[in-house]
Amino acid sequence: MFGMRRLPRGRGGLLVALLLLPSILAAVVAGCGLAPAPPGDSGPPAGAGFPLTLTDDLGKEVTLPAAPQRLVSLSPSNTEILFALGLGEKVVGVDDYSNYPPEAAAVPKIGGFSKPNVEKVVALKPDLVLATDMHQQAVDRLEEMGIAVAVVNAKTVDEVLESIKWVGRATGAEDRAARVVAEMEERIRRVQALVRDIPEEKKPLVYYEVYSDPLMSAGPKTLIGQLIELAGGRNLARTAETDYPRFSAEAVIKGDPEIILFPQFHGTASQTVEQIKARPGWEAIRAVKNNRVYGIDADLISRPGPRVAEALERLARLIHPELFGK
Repeated sequence: MFGMRRLPRGRGGLLVALLLLPSILAAVVAGCGLAPAPPGDSGPPAGAGFPLTLTDDLGKEVTLPAAPQRLVSLSPSNTEILFALGLGEKVVGVDDYSNYPPEAAAVPKIGGFSKPNVEKVVALKPDLVLATDMHQQAVDRLEEMGIAVAVVNAKTVDEVLESIKWVGRATGAEDRAARVVAEMEERIRRVQALVRDIPEEKKPLVYYEVYSDPLMSAGPKTLIGQLIELAGGRNLARTAETDYPRFSAEAVIKGDPEIILFPQFHGTASQTVEQIKARPGWEAIRAVKNNRVYGIDADLISRPGPRVAEALERLARLIHPELFGK
């Protein structure tokens, strides 16, 4: 849709684990973005289009006799999707790291992202549980108890849009999902229009530091790597064969990126611009010499949910401030 090759649904779990590393390390208070829908704006009447059988991202059939009225999310990105679709009042349980929108903080918690408490989920009597491919054990146990579970596991920008539409269909919020996706697509198109004519050799070389010890970046098939390219940058890790390649400090210095980006966490210690600039030998890097070292909201850029368009806009402003004026 936006120049991204659609990958097969339901691929391995390393990407989700690392993309949600910022969430596991800290809670984040996110900035502006796609506002959660107002209560009641959740699509057609509860009985419309049901019973319904859909295929989730692992190729598994999920049968829903009626539009779900009690929803549980096992991941922050799925929580954000549900709230963006105006389903917040139906969300009865979320994982401990679901912190956006702020209303999610008041929802009962069912445990950590990597190890949800199945007993707590069952006690909430959900009609539908949204999981990721990191939750296979919990998925199996819940399905054994007759609870409907769907794996929503987007890995690309296009798949994020498809996931939102899928959740909209599964919850009876199809119309709202179409509006959310249309707004996101328009925002993505605006960024693409701004950077489309920039010659490849003029695109700034960007090093995104996923992790600092050991140094780790985001490869070309990750959501972060794709967002950098869509925002008009050249990813320093663009030729990596793994999703999260390790870098030596010497390799970063030799690569000489024009921009360095790193995740900022809220509620726990994060790297700072000053600390990165002070690393031995890094004073020779163009990004350091030209004061182009920036922190970015860790959850915003890593979650495959409705704030992907906002993350792209934020990246484009950092990479090409000249296109946005003051």
